[in-house]
Amino acid sequence: MKKIFTLCFFALTLLFSTQGIDAQNIKEINAAASEKAKAVGQTVKIHKDQLEDVYQAYKVYETSFQGLSKDLEANREELKIINIALDNRLKEILNDEQFEKYMATYRAN
Repeated sequence: MKKIFTLCFFALTLLFSTQGIDAQNIKEINAAASEKAKAVGQTVKIHKDQLEDVYQAYKVYETSFQGLSKDLEANREELKIINIALDNRLKEILNDEQFEKYMATYRAN
């Protein structure tokens, strides 16, 4: 049930944010996703198979974020939603210890 909800949420997020994505944006999204996935990989010591899944999660996140980044202040709620969706996806990919380290490093306020 949790996976179905997460999948539906990602699909809905993509529907709202994929308008107007061109080749340059796709390159930027892929580069940002790759950079963030590598950073998470180094921080929480993930396996290579997990790295690809983390990259895909960040790719979805970056696609959604690009649609919001023009006016983050006005899209504060949407930003929270995509951050929660990313965290939920990473929780599925990472083990408990890795996820706790991820949260402590990247979501500590």
